[in-house]
Amino acid sequence: MLESFRTTQNSKIKKLKTLYNLIRKQEGITVEELLTQTGMKPATCARLLDELSKNHLINSNQLGVSTGGRKPILYRINPEQAYLIGIEVTDIYSTIVLSDLNLKEIGHKKIQMGDEKSIYKRLDVFIAQTLDLLQEYDKSMDDILGVGISVDDLFDQVNYTEVQREDIESYLKAQLPTYIMVGSGVNFAALAEYRLHYWQTSDRFLFTTGDIEIRSAKIESGVVNSGQGGMTNAFGHTIIDTNGSRCYCGSYGCLHTYSSLPAIKAEIQQKLKRGEPSLLSELTDNPDTLDYFTIFQALEQGDPMCETILKNAAYYYGIALSNLILTTQPDTVVCGGTLVPKATFFEDVKRTVEERLQAFPKINTTIYPAKESYEIVAQGAGGMVLERFLSE
Repeated sequence: MLESFRTTQNSKIKKLKTLYNLIRKQEGITVEELLTQTGMKPATCARLLDELSKNHLINSNQLGVSTGGRKPILYRINPEQAYLIGIEVTDIYSTIVLSDLNLKEIGHKKIQMGDEKSIYKRLDVFIAQTLDLLQEYDKSMDDILGVGISVDDLFDQVNYTEVQREDIESYLKAQLPTYIMVGSGVNFAALAEYRLHYWQTSDRFLFTTGDIEIRSAKIESGVVNSGQGGMTNAFGHTIIDTNGSRCYCGSYGCLHTYSSLPAIKAEIQQKLKRGEPSLLSELTDNPDTLDYFTIFQALEQGDPMCETILKNAAYYYGIALSNLILTTQPDTVVCGGTLVPKATFFEDVKRTVEERLQAFPKINTTIYPAKESYEIVAQGAGGMVLERFLSE
């Protein structure tokens, strides 16, 4: 039946989808609450709930708190009726996550990426690892509702075309016969954080991420919105200093030139070449071949030079984020990505934002680090598949 939610749009399926979606968003919901929120007639609601139960999509084996009579039946979705696969493709680590319909992780695989640049050879690796992951947890493709894959680091946003998207979807579908959805990692991560932690408390949700690119996504009224044309890295190209360095986009002083992983790496390489002291001198022989993993290793060991550069990157990130908060006024901001858990990056970002927003006491925005682990993008990629099945 879940497949029919995506492929069929008759009146009955829409009502079933509405009920299922409401039940999915609650930890337990009563018939009375469903009637209030849908406006359905009791007989219609009962008939549709029975159909969802017969198809094993929902459970009704728990009771709520009594308000004076019999305890009400609580409806919940059956999270193991189907499973989701999410894949995050990056130039650093790539991740595959198997999750249930509540986005609870069942298992994952983490892949350290090499120098392979061929898109299709990379996809072959993900296909093989996905099949291994399913076998490890005694699942088959018949159990999978769909596969979501984030491809931000495979393409430059300026050159990304629908043809490329369709090529990836077709290639994956030929070997993973299920619904395939290609999208942006920041949208996926935003959805996962929102669904898992904030959907009950946030009306205007903003998610930002600092990695190879600096990206953002908004969720308003439960809908992911990454802006016109899906340009998720626009946040990274907001101007911090018009007299700053030239960015690859052609502008000067973009946030990307201060706070992205490539910018941080480039500054570290310059300082190493000038002979400035750092643990990296012991970890690498040639600054030109320095990689991100070695920088992360130095940060874990408390290297002062790397920490200073990271603090500077966090400061500019905080300036840009405070500007974004001023213009969009979200109630909740979550910062994710590779940089957030490194040293004091998040704390420095938050402090900068709070200092700059002191003059605007009516803006009531709370800032959090991403709660989920490095698997959040892949979790969200699977979650976006389910959203597509349940969208109107």
